[in-house]
Amino acid sequence: MRRLLFLIYIFILSLTSLAISGEVIDVADGDTLVLKAGSKKIRVRMYGIDAPELKQRYGEISKKYLEDKILYKKVDVKVMDQDKYGRKVGKVFYKSKDVNLEMIATGNAWFYEYHAKREKAYKKAFKIAQEKKLGLWKDKNPENPREYRMKHKRED
Repeated sequence: MRRLLFLIYIFILSLTSLAISGEVIDVADGDTLVLKAGSKKIRVRMYGIDAPELKQRYGEISKKYLEDKILYKKVDVKVMDQDKYGRKVGKVFYKSKDVNLEMIATGNAWFYEYHAKREKAYKKAFKIAQEKKLGLWKDKNPENPREYRMKHKRED
């Protein structure tokens, strides 16, 4: 009975999440992009990942990796939420592959566990990237982007 209720709950959640498709026309950094869907431009924050800030060590490399992967390409976004800045927060798919997961697996972004606790594949990829010292994990002591932002708070 619990399993059935759980499956019904998951089904209802899947109905409430929005999917959008479009061409990536800009990559702001390693976890934010602008999508052109029809005549609309939609700013998307990638769900479950946190890439280094542009002024942070490895920030430009992370951005470049994402640009090389999806800039001017058609992607699908499964919208999970909307953040306080009005950006859609979602999982980005290119040719049916989870780009968010790839950013973590290649060491181009941290797993943002605070916002995506249930993403087991993300957590596993994060640990493997750290162990293999991929991407930003080549550094002896990389700084978490969230901590970097706290130290360098901008005025809103």
